[in-house]
Amino acid sequence: MSVNLSNTTPAAPAGGTNVKWQSDGSGNVSGYIQSAVELVGDGVDLTAQTADVGPNTLVTTPNGYYRISAYIVVTMVDGASSTLPKITITWNDLDNGQGQTFDLTPTVSGAGSNLLTTLKQSDMIVSAASSATIDYATSGYASGTPATMKYAVHIRVEQL
Repeated sequence: MSVNLSNTTPAAPAGGTNVKWQSDGSGNVSGYIQSAVELVGDGVDLTAQTADVGPNTLVTTPNGYYRISAYIVVTMVDGASSTLPKITITWNDLDNGQGQTFDLTPTVSGAGSNLLTTLKQSDMIVSAASSATIDYATSGYASGTPATMKYAVHIRVEQL
């Protein structure tokens, strides 16, 4: 019996996963299973922000399910009072075609907002139609001494 190591083998049984095979051309063969998620794009890494950001595009012409993970943190305090802005995600829903808006993280103000330990993080699932982009923005930034409080935003997108 011969062994067929091509990627055109029959589909895996329900609940199973086919192994993909590759060869280096010298007779060495290895198999792998593609990960369940795939990072989309380079993500967002903004540092030293002193104002609200956006809106900016995370994914162009999406169609399907995405996990969006975000982290926002104070990187320089202002010596007075400040507000760490929220991160908002917008997209067109795959099922109803309507524009959707979701605050992925809340604003942080008042006691505890002007510390280097002030941060928020969260993730969400988006069912996006291909009729528009998936975008992000921050809003609510405030600094007691104008443009002194600084923050960083990091966002990753995975296609599910």
